[in-house]
Amino acid sequence: MGEMTMVRVLVAMTLAAASAAVGQILVRKGMQQVGSLEDYAPMALLVYFGHAARNAYVIMGTFLNTVFYVLFLAALSWTDVTVALPMTAIEYGFAAFLAVMFLKEQVSPLRWAGIALIIIGVIFIARGGGET
Repeated sequence: MGEMTMVRVLVAMTLAAASAAVGQILVRKGMQQVGSLEDYAPMALLVYFGHAARNAYVIMGTFLNTVFYVLFLAALSWTDVTVALPMTAIEYGFAAFLAVMFLKEQVSPLRWAGIALIIIGVIFIARGGGET
């Protein structure tokens, strides 16, 4: 794989991961507004997921998750799945940061260390390029 192709993959996957992370945060915020799923009767499920499907945060988050998937498809057209798929893991770093900032979640040092190891692994994969 050429250097320009790898740059294209890195840009697409970084934007994809950022889109997915923001999308997940929005979906979580929306689901906090919808409330906890507690009744599993068929009609109750229809009503519950109907509320979720009409929540603005859930809709925006789902749209951003679609952006992720479109960018991921583009990346797969340029490189191997063994390069593109692990790069989606940088979403964990984006999502943890956003969860702390916007959802006020607590992330333990051990969890941050795990996220750092994942991102280091992504860097190794990116540096190795897409040669097969």
